[in-house]
Amino acid sequence: MRNKLFLFDIDGTLISPGNVARKLLDKIIVRNFGQSPNLTYDDVAGSTDPLIVEKALVKIGIADGEISNGAKTIFDQYQKELAPVYNNSDLPFVYDDCVHLLNRVKQAGLSYGLLSGNIKATAKIKLDKFNLWNVFPFGVFGDDAAMRSDLPWLAREKAWDVLEKSFRFEDIIIVGDTVQDAIAANKNQTKSIIVCRKHQRRNELENSNPTIVVDDLNEVDVNSFI
Repeated sequence: MRNKLFLFDIDGTLISPGNVARKLLDKIIVRNFGQSPNLTYDDVAGSTDPLIVEKALVKIGIADGEISNGAKTIFDQYQKELAPVYNNSDLPFVYDDCVHLLNRVKQAGLSYGLLSGNIKATAKIKLDKFNLWNVFPFGVFGDDAAMRSDLPWLAREKAWDVLEKSFRFEDIIIVGDTVQDAIAANKNQTKSIIVCRKHQRRNELENSNPTIVVDDLNEVDVNSFI
């Protein structure tokens, strides 16, 4: 039996960050540029942090030549300010169904890691609150690639470096909650498990052609992916 690699998304899949990070980003942008991009769920869901910030700066009319320096300023402040705000908030919580799926993957002796659009520093902050960061042997993040569809092949390379195991793309399973997770899987010819956290979005999730869509990750039969 060939080994499998399960790659877990963070926001909306493993945890719910609430609106804490989004509101902080908005606050930092207002502080530095004088106006709010009014970031919504649709602006951030499934996107990477670099693309979210770029989209926000474009939205408020920042010139193309100033976006790179503007983004650097925002991320410098965001990384410094997120931990106290996030750790003192009662809004973030863990999705137990995802933790249960992770445990089943472990019990089956399969490999696993993180695949997230968060930059690494903020991914660590978000998971450390729930003692989940050190559970994962490796991950790929938004500062590894701004396009989510580039992250699966980077994860494959990282798995070789960290786990000393080689995986075919068809033996990689992305666990996520958005259309973008399914698209990234399809572009790389990996499998995908998409959990529907917002029932009004189920049709669009199904139309993105994931391997499976579930309402609860406890529905997933790990053996069906072996």
